[in-house]
Amino acid sequence: MRDLLLVLFLFVAIYFCFKRPFLGIASWAWISLMAPANWAFGFSSSFRLNLTIVLVTVISYIVVQKRKTFAFNSISFWILLFAIWTLITSFTSLHSISTYATDYWQQFIKVLIFYFFISLIINKKLHIDTLIWAIVLAISSYAAMESVKFILSGGGHMVTGRAGAIRDRNDFAVAVNMCIPLIVYLIYATRHYYLKLGLWGLLLMNILAIVGTGSRGGFIGLTILALAFWWKSKRKLLWALLALIILPTAYQSTPEHWRERQSTIETASTDDASFIGRLWAWKIAVMIARDHPITGAGFMGATDHLVWHSYAPFTPFFGPIETPEIPEGSAPKAAHNIYFQVLGDHGYVGLSIFLMILTSMLWVNRGNRLKAKKHQQLWCEKLSAAISLSLIGFCVTGANVSLAYFDLFYALAGIVSVISIYKLYQPQQRPAKNDTTAETTPYRPKLTY
Repeated sequence: MRDLLLVLFLFVAIYFCFKRPFLGIASWAWISLMAPANWAFGFSSSFRLNLTIVLVTVISYIVVQKRKTFAFNSISFWILLFAIWTLITSFTSLHSISTYATDYWQQFIKVLIFYFFISLIINKKLHIDTLIWAIVLAISSYAAMESVKFILSGGGHMVTGRAGAIRDRNDFAVAVNMCIPLIVYLIYATRHYYLKLGLWGLLLMNILAIVGTGSRGGFIGLTILALAFWWKSKRKLLWALLALIILPTAYQSTPEHWRERQSTIETASTDDASFIGRLWAWKIAVMIARDHPITGAGFMGATDHLVWHSYAPFTPFFGPIETPEIPEGSAPKAAHNIYFQVLGDHGYVGLSIFLMILTSMLWVNRGNRLKAKKHQQLWCEKLSAAISLSLIGFCVTGANVSLAYFDLFYALAGIVSVISIYKLYQPQQRPAKNDTTAETTPYRPKLTY
């Protein structure tokens, strides 16, 4: 049954993606984040869904979309530079498998190509809203299903990601944290009463899903979001009183293993084997960057067995925090930190470029929000505020995960760029009925805009 539904979706998606390129972008995002082929068990599990949609979207852009513009901004510049730099570091990789880094780069460049096609195709509020719906349906809908299992099991079910880049529960918690502000934006943008009610339910289930992951980083991110929403609310005293009444009771009703895990946040550096493993990874990443400050070790070079154990003897007394010796023959640990991940992979130059991507995104997005407020474009102001919270959550909770090359982060970068490039923070004039140059496709529209 799943296989038939997947095939049906593919044919429907191909049809609409060819007619409307922006639907191709939305499908591209949904498939990348959802990995629906992993849900199938029969003949459709081997389908190249993403490749098919990408090819259809590219053809649709070339053939159908009349207005083809390619505008560059600061975000695009830094992302393009990051693509070039990571290619250079792939050729100088320390990984024992000579082609490993270049193969990884080929996967990463697909994420960056997605960013540039967002900049090329998305140019209206409708397009942006469709893309956001695709992101939310990919991540938050699965989070809602997992939270139902968490509730029915009395808190015993451990929520984890399904597939792809967010299989790990910590990664999944970060992804859901990034989606929560987008759900809040959709609640504002949606006019249908029952749909709005459903989004409120989805928001609640996503919060429970983060709790169900047991991720300390996810809990910290959720706390940051709660404080941000409280700060922006008009009834601060009311929400503060409700929090004081509800939160202690809710905390006591959580499973014992969850409370024990959250209580180790303060003592993680000495009592938590998982955190000690991360300290080892961070130290090795810094030592690699010390020895190779320009290019680092290349993609995943720090987790190569030979590279890891060549630095392992020097970790105990390196840096300000003393750690136990790395056991001989132990498996390498992932950085679980976007900053140390990029530092170890691409050196200080790569980290500087990555930080400039983050900085330019926050700066451009802030400009979009202020300009939208000036032009009284409330939807754009709300969206920019939501993206700010998603980015801040990514920057903070990113200290707990290895998601520097995450699709969702670069999709948000594309949305920020589109708003800036096409000046969507300004009032948009509707084209005249006889103005054929304003149409993006040669077909007569059958969808309601």
